[in-house]
Amino acid sequence: MAEIKDVVREIAEQIRNRVEGIRRVPEAPPESNDVFPFVVVYPLTGEYDLHTPEDMVGLHSINIELHVARKDLARDFGTLVDIMDDIPRELLDALTDGDIGESSSDVNLSTFGAINYTFRALEWAGVETLGVTYTINEVKVKANL
Repeated sequence: MAEIKDVVREIAEQIRNRVEGIRRVPEAPPESNDVFPFVVVYPLTGEYDLHTPEDMVGLHSINIELHVARKDLARDFGTLVDIMDDIPRELLDALTDGDIGESSSDVNLSTFGAINYTFRALEWAGVETLGVTYTINEVKVKANL
């Protein structure tokens, strides 16, 4: 049965394998990090609904945080904007290509909707970073009961 943790793991794997310039994409949020740029993927919000008596459908929002070390604003800004389009592009390509989703694995990620982003100062484990927070909306996951 597919679970939200499987979807988070699949999204992290796609970013790890498809997006150049990102040095670390852990499977779970780390306690600390000293490798930049890095990405963290985690569930944000969601709901579960009984689709049929045998099937449950989850509709989720998943956050992806892209962190760049905050040392030299001009350089850090350049690093961030050079790769910030690559994450949504590669995830949408993976969905279109069938590398992620129902046809690719047991994850049963059917589809997802828009990917929103916010560019801002971030922090991870007490370290100031510059980053982008993406929210993948309407991540649809089917599971058998």
